[in-house]
Amino acid sequence: MKLGFIAGVAVALSLGLFGCDGNTVAEADVEYDDVAQGGTENPSNGTRTSSNSKVASSSSRASMNVVESSSAKSLSSSSEGPVETLSWISTTYKTARVVAENADKLKCDDVKNTDDLSGYEVAYEFNNPNDLGRDYIGNNNAYIEDNVPPVSAACGNIIFNGENGLLIPLNDTFNSKGFVIEVRFMPTEPGIMGNIFVAEPPGSGVDGWQVRLDGSDVVFHMRDTSIRSSWETPKIGTVSMNEWHVVRVKVFPVKSAVTGKTVYSMNASLDGVTTVVTQLSERINIDVDRYGLGIGYDSMHQSLHADRFFTGKIDYIRYGRIAEKN
Repeated sequence: MKLGFIAGVAVALSLGLFGCDGNTVAEADVEYDDVAQGGTENPSNGTRTSSNSKVASSSSRASMNVVESSSAKSLSSSSEGPVETLSWISTTYKTARVVAENADKLKCDDVKNTDDLSGYEVAYEFNNPNDLGRDYIGNNNAYIEDNVPPVSAACGNIIFNGENGLLIPLNDTFNSKGFVIEVRFMPTEPGIMGNIFVAEPPGSGVDGWQVRLDGSDVVFHMRDTSIRSSWETPKIGTVSMNEWHVVRVKVFPVKSAVTGKTVYSMNASLDGVTTVVTQLSERINIDVDRYGLGIGYDSMHQSLHADRFFTGKIDYIRYGRIAEKN
């Protein structure tokens, strides 16, 4: 599926792929508390459970217009209210549950997840084929655009075919310069710019971040345009096809025990093995409050939209903000 430039976007897409600063945090540092810290690693599958309290979140729909509202029989994933049809870039979407196109062939129990999710604010577990966009913690539900093909599912995961994806509407839960992301996924084909979980901006000159599959490499793309116009692209690792993998990315503030200065660092791991430890600029502040996010695709419909699909399965996606101490 090939879509054109977003109507109204005045700047062209920039894909500068410059590496990030490679300075390892070497001095005696004191890490700030975060919403996903204090847990333990599970070496059997690379996952991490945690026990700290959640950060309260709020949401906004400032950039979206309600096209219509109805009390249709479709069930809303986000509330008990009526399903709404809302505008999204050059298309529309409904706030209805995302139902897998093969849901009638599956008999799955939407069982309570046994993982400890207390360290996160958002959790897409994809356990229910009749409600794949459900946020199991809060109200940051994902939906499917009217002009995007339906998704399929297996019991416990969602399946993307390289032509579809879920959008997450504008929400300031994701607007934090410190955050942690964890995704369990199985690629079935290498990606060109295979978006797994992204806050991808609508063109150049705008902040964003992406957990992406570039070929067989898992890469974290991050851009703060107040520092530089190009992307910082630390490679997390290389993955095999048709096998499950867990990627975890954490961008967090660190206060030096020596200088008292606050800087930001990034840790990333693949299948439980830490592969990236990088010190970033203290000024980093990724601003994603002007657009929504995408799971499996580019929800902003940029010019290279057709190259930005993920092909494979996703078991879960979890996200939490990390705040600096006062």
